[in-house]
Amino acid sequence: MSPLWRDEVAIYLAPRKVALARRPRGLKARVSAATEVAVAGGGAGDCGPALARLAELLLEPTWQDAAARVVIADPWARYCIVPPTATPLDAEGRRAQARYVLEDAYGEGVSEWNVVLEDAPPGRISVACAMAEGLESALIAALSPARLKLVSMQPQLVVAFNAWRRRLPRDDAWFIALEDGWLSAVHLADGAWDRIHAARLSGEPRVELERLQAFGSLTRAAGCVGRMFVEAPPWMRERAKRTGVGLEWLEAEDAGDAQAHELALLMRANA
Repeated sequence: MSPLWRDEVAIYLAPRKVALARRPRGLKARVSAATEVAVAGGGAGDCGPALARLAELLLEPTWQDAAARVVIADPWARYCIVPPTATPLDAEGRRAQARYVLEDAYGEGVSEWNVVLEDAPPGRISVACAMAEGLESALIAALSPARLKLVSMQPQLVVAFNAWRRRLPRDDAWFIALEDGWLSAVHLADGAWDRIHAARLSGEPRVELERLQAFGSLTRAAGCVGRMFVEAPPWMRERAKRTGVGLEWLEAEDAGDAQAHELALLMRANA
């Protein structure tokens, strides 16, 4: 089989959930298999249980021998805005600066994390993302027995934003991604991220929605009166509509019922 036409397996890896979907390559290919399972004993501080559950799922032939695109839940990622410098820096210098900004925001706990920095033009702010050290190598080790080749590993906020960016205003707007127990949000100015906000949320839906509404009030009080666009699982959208929270909820018209919500995002982002 030509590598250009190899099947793809999309994987969503989160502290308390693992989801997979397989799609044959080709024009307008449909998802041929999908599953979503809970992770017992999973938590934001340890990706081991989720990786172990993934390895168990990959014992099934359905998920083997394909390219793998993986979405990492945002509790295992950290973001920051890196300001421009007065003098130009080379790639290593920019990475060191990004690491300094991340450590200043999150503490020494992220000092050994792997950092990826946006390739922004000179004199412009850039976005940095850090993921736990060893996560990528542990993921590759879990994929290898199933003959899955890792071709993409991205944090959920980036995947969700890329999937919806064509429907977002370029200026003065918030894009918010909600997941189980976590909120990630970015503010857009001139089409680029200029502020990032992340928060751990309660597992109680009502509390999550109240905090989200309070977040909107705080940003408006700070002078940001832009629209707020929210990407979230269907159950959360429906609950919000019944409670009348004043937000703009992003809904796909063509999301297949068989796809896990996060995997539907990944499929649209990579269609």
